Amino acid sequence: MAAPNFLALPIDPAEGFPQAFRLSLAGRSYQFRLYANVREELLDSVPDGLLDLPADGAFLVLSVDREEPAGLVTLLRRKLVRGVEYHAAELALTFPAMRLDPRNLNGSGSFGSQVTGGVALR
Repeated sequence: MAAPNFLALPIDPAEGFPQAFRLSLAGRSYQFRLYANVREELLDSVPDGLLDLPADGAFLVLSVDREEPAGLVTLLRRKLVRGVEYHAAELALTFPAMRLDPRNLNGSGSFGSQVTGGVALR
């Protein structure tokens, strides 16, 4: 089976986390929500200002809901690991890069955070 052709998700780390966006694929609409969970004591101890996620006590969570006439249908809610391909009903998702500056937790700004993800139809 061929690897899916991933389209870039419109994640903007400078907008901070949590963040959410809508995306339409093949005539269906989806809501994506990303948030970071970081232990308080890690916030002041990041050596270069960036946390490589996931780490002990720090991770990114993705929630994907499909919009249906009867309401939202949750397809996925998961802690993310770099490079893993996740399946959420008709979607495949991957996140090759997840580096987070603690200043992007509940705050916006260009601090070097890098979170990239891709989505494909399965």
